[in-house]
Amino acid sequence: MKRWVSVWFPQKIKYQFFVSFLFFILLPAATFVMYYFRELETTLKEQINSQSAAQLGYVKESMENIRVSLFRESLVLSNDKELLAALRDDLRNSETRQLFVTDRLREKRLLEGDSPLPTHVYYSLIDHRHQEVNTTFGSKINYSDLTSEDWWKKSVGFEKQYNQISGKRLRDMYTLTVDMLGPDESLDGQILISFDYMEWLNAMYRFFTIRQDYFIMDQTGAIITKRNPNELISELAAEVVRRQSATGGFWTDGQELMSAVYLPSYHWYVINSFPLHTFFGDIDQVKHRLVVILGTFVFLFILITFIISHRITRPLRLLQHHMSIIVKNEFRSSLPEKLGTGEVRELGTTFNRMISDIRSLIQKLKVEEREKEASRFQMLLAQMNPHFLLNTLNAIKWTALGRKDSEIAEICVCLGELLESSLNGQNDLIHLDEELTLVKAYVRIQNFRFDGYVHVRYEYDESLRFALVPKLSLQPLVENSFYHGFTQMQKEGCITIRVLKEHQSLIMEVEDNGIGMEASANHQPLRKSKGIGINNLRERLQLLFKSDGQLEAVSSGQGTLILLKFPLLISEPYGKEG
Repeated sequence: MKRWVSVWFPQKIKYQFFVSFLFFILLPAATFVMYYFRELETTLKEQINSQSAAQLGYVKESMENIRVSLFRESLVLSNDKELLAALRDDLRNSETRQLFVTDRLREKRLLEGDSPLPTHVYYSLIDHRHQEVNTTFGSKINYSDLTSEDWWKKSVGFEKQYNQISGKRLRDMYTLTVDMLGPDESLDGQILISFDYMEWLNAMYRFFTIRQDYFIMDQTGAIITKRNPNELISELAAEVVRRQSATGGFWTDGQELMSAVYLPSYHWYVINSFPLHTFFGDIDQVKHRLVVILGTFVFLFILITFIISHRITRPLRLLQHHMSIIVKNEFRSSLPEKLGTGEVRELGTTFNRMISDIRSLIQKLKVEEREKEASRFQMLLAQMNPHFLLNTLNAIKWTALGRKDSEIAEICVCLGELLESSLNGQNDLIHLDEELTLVKAYVRIQNFRFDGYVHVRYEYDESLRFALVPKLSLQPLVENSFYHGFTQMQKEGCITIRVLKEHQSLIMEVEDNGIGMEASANHQPLRKSKGIGINNLRERLQLLFKSDGQLEAVSSGQGTLILLKFPLLISEPYGKEG
């Protein structure tokens, strides 16, 4: 499935252009052209068939009218007493009787232009008494030859009959025979009225709008006569008659367009054949030229599409190639400034800016990594000193206990707790309970110096005991109160440590009643060594909590308030959880 999708929907832009052109331009255009020519051919065929049907209808009506006229004229001639008398006149010779018959027909206005019948109707009088045939044909017909014909033998005794007439002019005709009986009911003669329908069709053909070939077929499917000999069309004519009821008299095999109409009086089919190549030949040539032109345009469009796609994709491929090289070189190079044009050049410029930013970030990361390694090294060195001091404090503590000096031993224990906390550098956040323990140890140490006149109050909710706070975050604030608030005081000092929850933040406050920050700044600092101070705490808050960590100091004329604010994080020990 994916293979077929990749074939019809390629991933490369160059082939996407081609597929888009194929589906959205070429195929719709070709489909439209094919549909247009098919509809045009169908419309033209319907128009030709409509006109052919009209012509066939006219032929049918004319031939039916001619047949009616033949019967009417046969009745007129069969009742002509003078013609009957001429047949019984034995005194006249053959030539005299022929002239009389011709004159008599002329008097009846059955010849020339005065006749209601077409000029292709011929009259023959068979004189059985004198065994002569008087005819309007240009040549005489022999009586013995005529009466030996099978069709004539079958016609004797019938009121009307049609068949072929044979003589020196051999042609197919529709012949009507009428018997002329004498007073004794004997057969004195016969009137033959012959309709040369093929000559009539040829004459009518010159006046038809559409020039076609015509066929006449009987009920058995046999071709009676045809205007132009064509065996293949004769076979198709039988197929047209067979399909007439289903197609309405319209059928084509791709080469001939044929229509048929039935003549009930004659029991014949009149079929016309229209050669499509004579009419659609020009259309086929136009179609061929259009296909050639369309193919040429398609080729040009494909060529132009590939050229355009190549001009677009080549800079992209070069861009991709240079990008791969830059990645392999670890971003130590840049793209050429004049690579491509337009959007490709803008893309290259943007990529170069990104490369420059990446280099800056890499350089910054390297600097930070070196600083981190240096800090780690300094931390390891710093851990060695407290470890040495811790061992020394233990020795001092046991010496003081040996000499019964409990105060020195207690100072060593409190200082040891602070040093032991600094040795544990793995955790940046500890529980509030642990932080308060360190503060209490530091306060005990300082009260030995201040003779215990500094009191510390702790105000916090028990639910915040396991809140996570930065390690040694309260100790520097308390240290600040001792060294900057109480060194110049002659009265008792008080430090209040408050811890409270505000929404999703934890607030820790250290407030003292010392001399204040301005008064403390006017005195020479008593402590010059760099310890863990306010700046150190502010930087650690920034590293741990970014913009969510805040440190504020508020000092009035009397006392100082320092506030810490950072996100509230509760981490109860496993044994303490509900």
